[in-house]
Amino acid sequence: MELKCFTSASIGIVLGSEANGWLDDLLRNADTAMYQAKALGKGRCEIFDTALHNQTVTSRQLELDFRRAIDRQEFRVHYQPIVLLATGKVVGFEALVRWEHPTRGLIFPTEFIPIAEETGFILPLGQWVLQVACNQMRQWQRQFSLSPLLTISVNLSAKQFTQPNLLSADCPSFAKLT
Repeated sequence: MELKCFTSASIGIVLGSEANGWLDDLLRNADTAMYQAKALGKGRCEIFDTALHNQTVTSRQLELDFRRAIDRQEFRVHYQPIVLLATGKVVGFEALVRWEHPTRGLIFPTEFIPIAEETGFILPLGQWVLQVACNQMRQWQRQFSLSPLLTISVNLSAKQFTQPNLLSADCPSFAKLT
């Protein structure tokens, strides 16, 4: 039996002037360019430049801020009504998570959800959104005697579907609702 092996390489390139001759800078910048090449697809090469460095620093700072945001309770759930066009009546809501950054202001999910996925914080964030949305729906039902057919939609990460207790009574989101 003949086995074939296929390999690919991602390469980070640094021009000597970009690192000012310091070996540590040269290696760090080449590493940054290599990870950028990997992020863009296998079998690529990327050349390090100042813009890539700035992008990396900004991304790392956002990740640090994200980790603090959970502890500081900087996330908010906004509710978008779902309207039945035929009647014009509200039939439900979509729960949308937003990040109220203390210095940058409102940060949309397109910017922070990839960080949450990468770091694994998508699971506690998702649980929190479910809890808040369910509690809000319960409050609205009590306050306004809403139709039991009213729904609330919450976006879930694929990683959340791998959690065996996603919809069980011992799930942290639902245990606090009772």
